[in-house]
Amino acid sequence: MTRKAFRSFDPSFLQGGKIMKFLKKSLLLFLTVCLLFAAASCGLAEPSGKSDIAPASLVPGSAVDSSSDGLPGRVGGDSAYDALAPGGAYSKEYAGEYGGEVTGVPDAEWSESVEPSEKQNNVRPAGLITASAWNENLHYDFWKSLFVKGQTEEDSGKFLHFYEDVKNRWGFDSTQRVTVTVKHGETPVCGATVVCLDGAGAEFVAKTGADGIAYLFPEVPSGLLKIKSGNFSAEVPFESPTCEIEVQLDGAAEKQNKIQVMLVIDVTGSMGDELNYLQTEIEDVINRIAAANEGVQIELALLFYRDDGDAEKFAYHDFVNVNSFAGMNEQLKNLRGQRADGGGDYEEAVDEALELAMSKAWSEDSTTKIIFHLLDAPPHSNRYNPQRKYEERFEAAVRKAAAIGIRLCPILCSGADLTCEYLVRQEAIYTGGTFIFVTDDSGIGGAHLDPNIPDAVVEKLNDLMVRVVDGYHTGTFAEPTPWQGEKQTTNGGIERLPEGVE
Repeated sequence: MTRKAFRSFDPSFLQGGKIMKFLKKSLLLFLTVCLLFAAASCGLAEPSGKSDIAPASLVPGSAVDSSSDGLPGRVGGDSAYDALAPGGAYSKEYAGEYGGEVTGVPDAEWSESVEPSEKQNNVRPAGLITASAWNENLHYDFWKSLFVKGQTEEDSGKFLHFYEDVKNRWGFDSTQRVTVTVKHGETPVCGATVVCLDGAGAEFVAKTGADGIAYLFPEVPSGLLKIKSGNFSAEVPFESPTCEIEVQLDGAAEKQNKIQVMLVIDVTGSMGDELNYLQTEIEDVINRIAAANEGVQIELALLFYRDDGDAEKFAYHDFVNVNSFAGMNEQLKNLRGQRADGGGDYEEAVDEALELAMSKAWSEDSTTKIIFHLLDAPPHSNRYNPQRKYEERFEAAVRKAAAIGIRLCPILCSGADLTCEYLVRQEAIYTGGTFIFVTDDSGIGGAHLDPNIPDAVVEKLNDLMVRVVDGYHTGTFAEPTPWQGEKQTTNGGIERLPEGVE
């Protein structure tokens, strides 16, 4: 949606993530004005024509000091940077209301006005951001409980409000599931195509993972399943929309020792509080995946998106083999070159970004395919602009990901509301992916939505992402390593209701 200089007051603007985005940008603007005013005041000469305050550009370690060997934005030597290190002073006690501020580090370090070239020198240690992961398909009874209608609102599921309204508009209904396990003897078959057919044709298409399992969400009570791997195929009926079926094939296509990872990242202005940290985490993840999978071909693609009206709505960097130094360096340079900018309203071009991601050069064989989708806002809805068909485009992209065999793993960042949580959890469960959410434990970024998942373990985000990639490639997921060495299952975050829900 095109940004406007002025807008009439809309009460819905004060709900959910909209107010968080507004506050972030207003605070950033206010601080920028204050800094400019302070700089102008400090630069005024004394009556004698001299000033006993050096210009900011000459202060060692200042944000604009080009001669200092310190990091851009550091003040007072290494003390501020040391606070970011594990065990340093960086904690929620020092973090302020929105949890992202470190004493001694000016806002210019992560402001939207800092050029990418300056950010490249702003190296932070990895392992600072905390997050949790949750696989809805492995906890399917818990997922269905979120849609249950109880005697009162308190004992009803948190997504009950969505079941009729949002389901009918966005098209998702994951409360019925057919689980298909495909094997050749005792060996799971990876990359087998499983098609659910009704009288009108293909109703749902999915691919098995390294564990041989495919999840399908048909909207018909019964039908026929067609399973194919290479030159081997089978057909089996299903008589219930909630059943588990095991299929034996006489043979299978060879599993490819290859991993394709695409990062789809919202880089609008509201992501600025976390983007710089996320860039460091992602660099660490990419390096570790490549180092730990010797002999595995690893390809990485990057897709950055904003919204309508932004000068650069999309920026895409195609799959590159990051086993080589040149390939790794190329993509890391592309990653560092992005900054948080643009947006304007709450929703972003999520639907178009996922549609674009589906059109890229994904392997057609049994390659491990993963998208990490980092975002803090949902796609636009059709409510105010039905001809744009945002909702249909989003659902179609998710269904296509399932058909290609791409595991969508959304990473929910600060400022997201309940609508955003609902939609990204649907994209994860529909594609056999994993729902990941950044937590408040590290104190980095603004306040994070708490999904209230009782058994989700708080981990370091970089460790979590490496674990998820390894799990999808091998078919076996390692147990999470708790943050700070002890199991924590709550993050003390906040939960926001979506537009129109009281």
